[in-house]
Amino acid sequence: MITWAASDGREEGGDRVVPAASTIKLFVASAFWRSGLDPAEPVGVPPAAWSVADVLSTVTLGDCALLAVAFSDNAATNVLLDRLGFDAVNDEARRLGCERTEVRRLMLTAGTENLTCARDLARGIAAIDEERVFGALARAHDSELPLLLEGRDVRVKTGELWPRVYHEVALVDGVLGVAVCSSPAARPGEIAALAASLVGVNSS
Repeated sequence: MITWAASDGREEGGDRVVPAASTIKLFVASAFWRSGLDPAEPVGVPPAAWSVADVLSTVTLGDCALLAVAFSDNAATNVLLDRLGFDAVNDEARRLGCERTEVRRLMLTAGTENLTCARDLARGIAAIDEERVFGALARAHDSELPLLLEGRDVRVKTGELWPRVYHEVALVDGVLGVAVCSSPAARPGEIAALAASLVGVNSS
């Protein structure tokens, strides 16, 4: 099933709750930059799959915030979650207007799923007020959406637990948040095309 939402209020099934996968990392990074923790603090990084932070010789908390968003690094995200605590991330999601988003476990660990919905993702990314989150997103290159919206400023975060879910959430031109969620997972190209069509409708 595919659901979508835009921050201007358009949506279809936008309140349907789904596993958040890596989209939760937006809220982790936003919470970190508002936390007062020292980004220059060196940290040890326990290993986790789909990560690079755990093999680097030196890593800071700020590096973890960059890697979590730009490269969807699971080990870096877990370091931030351990330091912040789940409550701080969930409080940040609520501050950003999210009603159904909740972090409940570390990345790639057993336990209850982290949750979100398309409405929360679209609303949340449009409300994030920390430029360093978007600076990290500018380094991510795992979505077709920027190619479909050539000439636009597109900052996009993907999330997948294949074959169960695949999501994309983006901020376009610094104004419009769009999110498309699929469970079970739809093809990434299909999700990106739908997200692009939402931007086209808004721009016409």
